[in-house]
Parts: sequence; structure tokens; C-alpha cells
Amino acid sequence: MKWVLAKTDERAATLLAEAEGLHPLVARIMASRGIADPAAARSFLACGLDSLSDPSIFQGMASAVDRIRQAVSGREKIVVYGDYDVDGVTGTSLLYLALREMGAESGYYIPDRVSEGYGLNRGALEKINAAGAKLVITVDCGITNRGEAEAARSFGLDLIVTDHHELNGSNDSNGPILPGAYAVLHPSLLRADVPLTTRERVSGLTGVGMAFKLAQALLDVSASDERLVSYLDLVTLGTVADVGALTGENRVLVKHGLDRLSSATENQRPGIAALKEVSGLDGKKIGCGAVGFTLAPRINASGRLERADAAVRLLTTGSRQEALELAKTLDAVNRERQAVEEGITGEAKQLCEQHDLSATGAFVLSSANWHPGVIGIVASRVVEEFYRPTALISMKDGVGKGSARSISGFDLHHGLSQCSDLLLGFGGHKYAAGFSIAEENIPRFRDRLSSLVLESVGPEGFLRSLSIDGSARLDELTIELLRELERLAPFGQGNPEPRIGARGLEVLSSRIVGNKHLKLRLKDANGVALDAIAFKRGHLLGKQVRNGALLAAVFTPRLNAWNGKTSVELDIRDIKSDT
Repeated sequence: MKWVLAKTDERAATLLAEAEGLHPLVARIMASRGIADPAAARSFLACGLDSLSDPSIFQGMASAVDRIRQAVSGREKIVVYGDYDVDGVTGTSLLYLALREMGAESGYYIPDRVSEGYGLNRGALEKINAAGAKLVITVDCGITNRGEAEAARSFGLDLIVTDHHELNGSNDSNGPILPGAYAVLHPSLLRADVPLTTRERVSGLTGVGMAFKLAQALLDVSASDERLVSYLDLVTLGTVADVGALTGENRVLVKHGLDRLSSATENQRPGIAALKEVSGLDGKKIGCGAVGFTLAPRINASGRLERADAAVRLLTTGSRQEALELAKTLDAVNRERQAVEEGITGEAKQLCEQHDLSATGAFVLSSANWHPGVIGIVASRVVEEFYRPTALISMKDGVGKGSARSISGFDLHHGLSQCSDLLLGFGGHKYAAGFSIAEENIPRFRDRLSSLVLESVGPEGFLRSLSIDGSARLDELTIELLRELERLAPFGQGNPEPRIGARGLEVLSSRIVGNKHLKLRLKDANGVALDAIAFKRGHLLGKQVRNGALLAAVFTPRLNAWNGKTSVELDIRDIKSDT
């Protein structure tokens, strides 16, 4: 792995530290992440809800609000049509609850992943129309469904699209190609007078983030109003699960949403309280890790192996008893999902090992035995191990449903667009996308995608790199510094945890703990010693890592509270011999 020191304007970092009274390391991290202006730094550290933009900046917002209010006052039936992943489920729940708060006659529809697939489909719209609905509002889908939008219009259904996926044709001189809906809301579709700084702050909004903006406009209140703050738990679940960048407005929403998720049980919606209980998180402080790896998978499991309706019911019910029953059901489904995922992961990795990596730009793997609900997760696992863009395809009746994940340096959505003549359809983002394909086109798709990756990234593109924010002596890593670093949270995509480098670290003690993890005691040249943990690196014991050896390490310093005492511990990200 290649270590790379993050680039920054050192003078700007020094001036920022002096102007705001920040530790030089904290100022350097902020400057390297584009926050060097003192005013911007103050806003970033304050992370206040008052910094959120007004929803009126979005094109189509006024039309959308007018049409929805007309439907509410006229007692027209409104259906919220969402995606089956966590982003879609939380956004659907949020908008359904907001409409209910307005007194709307509303319902929701989540398509079946296996039989209906992603996005709007004509059959569902026909059923919705037959049930008497007059207005459909999408959440986290619809931006590429031009044919389905036309079908809705032919039925007499008005359609409002809220989505955040890549716009088709957005790089063309003629602008994006949009569905013919009553109104379209998207992070990239803003009024012409919106300044660049605001555009950047809202560019990463997820599906639930756009639902939140629409709800704010409908309720016509400030973002700090309790009616909106109460929805931030849902915004946080969807944003973190969808790996939304924790920059700009996403960071503000998630920071306050985590506080909401960590609050006392009596202050939480029944579904969240029940989900925390079955997950073993009741009474604990919730961070992005707990959301992404514990809460979100249980919500996601419903849409991966079954219909996602149960997850929406969980998040919208007012009954604590019903919530607990639903949470237990989702917990059981999640365990089933884990077993299915483990089996497919083993098969996929075996197939990858048969490839010549030097000639492979991307893995394109297919099977009729793979459940389409988990292939996206498995694709991520393959990317983690082999560091190649990966597409897994679940086959049925000659048609494959694919899910793909990418690496830094290759724009997956753009790559799929260059293969569009071989696909039945596609959509997604730079690093994650879905598609459908006829079975006979898979070999040509495999060859073309692999060639595109090889041409795009080159041999160096498959070398993993680790960005380092700066260096520090162990005696600098005080409790006070770590509390200052915590002000940069929440950490995640786009705002990673600080990574610090140090050399000349002597191993005082080393042993294996847990599941092949290394527990170390390290001392620097100044005689300061700290405990460290290196997860999944037990194989290094007695080799690179042995008592008396000198190491260079990249780590994230953490506060460790134990038996009433708080100390600094190093979470090792990578180790090299330092001889």
C-alpha cells in the first residue's frame, strides 16, 4: 500500500490555526479538506442547522409544493413511491409521515426487488391509478424513467420525481434528459441564481435528503423546527447507509441526526427504539459505524430478501408493540441475508481467483443461483479484496440483473454509459450502479468494461493508496487534542477519520487478541508509550511485528474509556518496517 501525504496549503493552515486558536494538526486537516477560510471554518465547526439552505433553491420546488398542497386540500390520494434500499425506505417513511402530518390522504409503494426491479414500473403505476391515486411522488428513483413518466401521464397521474442518481445526458451541451414529470427535484437542478458554494453544499444530498428538503418546503418551517428535527434520525440512517458524502449539508444533517438516534428511548420513534433494542444498541451512543454496520443492514434486509414494506411500517408505526415485532422479524431476515451473502461471496471469490489479475480490469461474474438482493454487497466485498471494479449478475430466464461497485479512479456510471448498447438499462453513481442485461451480451460486456478500466486507470490505478493527514509525536496525542479532533466529526465518506503517521515506533509488547487482531504497546524516540490495536493483522506477529522491532505506522488516535479512566489508543491502519 502506498502512503500519500494529503496536499495542503501549509501557510493557509498556519494562518487558520492562529486565527481560530486551533491545534496546528487540526488546522492542517481542515485546510487539506478545503476549509481554510476562517469564516468557513467557524461554520464547519459550529455545524448548525441554521446553515442549511432554503428548499426554494431547487428548480421545481415551488411547482411541487403547489401541486401537493392542492392534492391535500382537494382530498386527492397521494402515493409515495420509493426505492427498496435504506435510502429509499427512510425517504419514503419521512415523506409519508410529513404528508400525514399535513392531513393528506396518502399511502406508499415500494416495488419488489425481484419481480419488479428498481425504479418506476408501468404495472405498479397501473395498480396505483386503479386504486384511485391522483398524484405519485417518487423518492430515490425516477430520474431515468422517461417511459414510465409518460405512461403515468397517459393514465392521468401527476408525477413528482425526487431523486439524486446521475442525470442522463448531464455532460451534454443540451443539458440533462429529464422525465416528463409535473416537477423534478434533484441536487443538481438548482435555480440559476444559486451561488457555487451553496451548489457544492447540496450536491451530495441523498434520496432521503431530497425528501427532507421537500418536507421542509411543505411544512414551511425552519430546519431547526422540532417538526423537522424529528425526521433527522431517518435522514441519518438513509444518508450513511447510501454512503453519502459527509460534507456540506449532509454533514450537518447527520451530526444532528446522530444526536437524535442517541437520545433516550422515550424521545425516539417506536421503530428506531425497537431496532436499537434488537441490535443491542439500546442506551448506547450511536455513531456512523453503528448506523452503517448494525442498524442499516436490518432495514436493508427486508428489501433484499423480501418486500421492503415491513421496513417502512417499522419506521412509521406509532405502536411500540408492533415496532418490536417488526424489528424482530427484520433481525431474523438479516441473519438469513448474512448466510446467503456468505455463500455467494465464497463462490464469487473463487471465480475471481481464476483470473489473471495483470490482464483483468474488471470482474464481471454471473450465476442463476445468486439472489439479486445481495449481489451488491458481495460486489463490495470482492472490490475490497481484489481492488478491481466488480459487477455481479443474477440470471433468470435469459435476463440478468446486475449490481456493480468501483474503485477510486474509475467512474462506474460513465463506464456503463459506454457499454449502454449492450445493456437493457442502467443507473447509479460514480462508485455504485445497477443494470440489466441480456444473457448473450454478457461476454462482450465483460470484455469491454474490463478494457475500459485498464485504459482508464493504468497499472498504477490498481495500487491501493492511504492518505495521511499529517504526522505527530506520541506525546502530542493528548486527550485535549483528540477532543479537538472530534469536532471534525461525523466522519465517513468525503470526511474520513484523521489518519496520522509516525516513524521510529518501538514494539514494547505484542500479542494476538480476538479474531487475529494485534494488540501492541508502542514507544517513540521521546520515550512516550501508547497502546495500539491493528485489526486483522495477526499474521504479522513474529514477522514485521515483534518485540524490539521499529515500525512506521499510520493510525487514527482514539479515546478509550475503561473503568472510569480515559486514555489514548492508536487504531492502526497500516504498518511498515522502519529500519
